[in-house]
Amino acid sequence: MATVEKSTVATRRHGAELDEAIRQAVRDELEQHTYTGVTFEGVARRAQTSKPVIYRRYSSRAHMVIDAWLQYVDSEDPQFVSSGDLRSDLFVVARTFANRFELIGIDTMRGLLAEMPTEHLQLLTEPSSWVIGAMESLLNAAHDRGEITRWPIPARLESLPLALARDELIFTGAFGDEALTDIIDTIWLPLLLAHA
Repeated sequence: MATVEKSTVATRRHGAELDEAIRQAVRDELEQHTYTGVTFEGVARRAQTSKPVIYRRYSSRAHMVIDAWLQYVDSEDPQFVSSGDLRSDLFVVARTFANRFELIGIDTMRGLLAEMPTEHLQLLTEPSSWVIGAMESLLNAAHDRGEITRWPIPARLESLPLALARDELIFTGAFGDEALTDIIDTIWLPLLLAHA
């Protein structure tokens, strides 16, 4: 009996440890059941906690799923160093962004868009901190080299390729190299290189 009690106490989790157990449970439920099959009850059971614990943290299924996804894809911020060529740099950042965006799956993304409460929509629309940092660093390097003469770059122009990539993923379910090349070569670079 003493051994059982010790084991029960050892599985009690709080704070960050419990938060991560819940997020991992959400990701596991997504993988097994897809977005439509994710429930508060299933997550609580898998995380070995109670539904009230989950409800205290999340106001909706969409909120729960987007939090678990963002914590996963942003757990390791990629580091970018300019190659000395703006076009090459843009391809690397855009492809990394698209790859991370694709991890959640198109069905889950569409489900989130349909159910996400208005107050949480910015979680889906705002770029992650690593994307913002990478873009600023690479564009600054291009400006220092004299590749970009339009300065400062308007915020909407700076985030344009990410918005276009996100749109492509949501409406087509994929983001291939052809779409990436089209966005960078025919839309974004001409706008970036245009004189103020």
